[in-house]
Amino acid sequence: MSYDVSCVIPRWGRTFKNVMQKLAVFTEEKTEIERVIALVERGKESASEDPKAVKEILDQANCPYVSIAPDRKRAERYYRIGFLGMNLNIQGILLRLEGDEPHNGSSLIKLDEVDLTVVGLDELLAMNQHYLEEPEKVRKWGHYNYNINKDTDLRIAGSANLTAYNKVAGKEITDFVGFFLIAHRSLSDPPLNLDHFRKRRTPVYVKGRYEGLVHELLPGLNTFPVENVEDAVVAEKGSAGIEIIQTGSTVQQKGLVVYGTPLFLSESLYVADYHRYLKNQKLQELLEILQPQGYFEAERISHYVDWFTALEINLGNAWINKPAIDELFCSLEEMRNGLRPYRLQTRRWMPSDDYKIEEAEGLVGRTLEQIRDLYQKSK
Repeated sequence: MSYDVSCVIPRWGRTFKNVMQKLAVFTEEKTEIERVIALVERGKESASEDPKAVKEILDQANCPYVSIAPDRKRAERYYRIGFLGMNLNIQGILLRLEGDEPHNGSSLIKLDEVDLTVVGLDELLAMNQHYLEEPEKVRKWGHYNYNINKDTDLRIAGSANLTAYNKVAGKEITDFVGFFLIAHRSLSDPPLNLDHFRKRRTPVYVKGRYEGLVHELLPGLNTFPVENVEDAVVAEKGSAGIEIIQTGSTVQQKGLVVYGTPLFLSESLYVADYHRYLKNQKLQELLEILQPQGYFEAERISHYVDWFTALEINLGNAWINKPAIDELFCSLEEMRNGLRPYRLQTRRWMPSDDYKIEEAEGLVGRTLEQIRDLYQKSK
């Protein structure tokens, strides 16, 4: 069976489930998609170091859309059932959907082997920093395309607007996460200070795949790669770590604190081969159906306020030197560094330096005012 568009998504996890649920709205294969989601979720419970045990469960399921793969992000490297792939008809577009490691989607785009992927900014930065002219300035996904200075067709089309239920917010909100500095409570007084860490050679734990990224954004730190950052920080009271945080529940449970502004904000993104996009009418149609969200769109802003507020409530006094809600979203300096609007119709999906700065400043000003207003109403 031929296909019009190829897309790679994570083979399991929150992003996998959310993408599948979103696609189910646009296709008649909804029942099969729901079956695959259930099998993959069951695969987490039945994960085992013995591939034969997992194979027995897979055989019983008798589903051609799933397979066995090792979970390399876990120290035990369990084998588990994950998404293999399937063909979907999305409103007349034949989509070849495949499961893989989260970071492999963008790698396959670079290798010219896939049209589209869904990936977080964290994975994108970890794998593709070398394409950026000033990687230290890319702290929001809206900066990314503007900063590309080498020959690559990999571009962010926009936010995938994948949502998950947040207990504190009491509703579905976008899957925002922050890449935060965390530490043991004993380090919160006197206030945490990166220069202090550098001078004292404080151990800073980080997941191995992010170590290069941390060195780029925070040079001079005494980093150590580990499997579980939070557990490593708990085990060594004088240490710190850098970890992705969505709700803050685990940090609270383990008696840790979160410090300051995150190194960057991440969420699930549609990332595409821009050259293929220009040549492939079906890929253009698919993205129109999926509707990638721009950085400054109203719904995304509302979800951002809900996420920040929920994180603030959840962390309480465990969030040291908390930034202002509007400051974290965008600043005039970031706007001048390329955090400006672009649409799928914009050339290379990149805001131009000819963009009227006065208009951009006005947009940022109105956006920050809207954020402050929504934040006050949530109190």
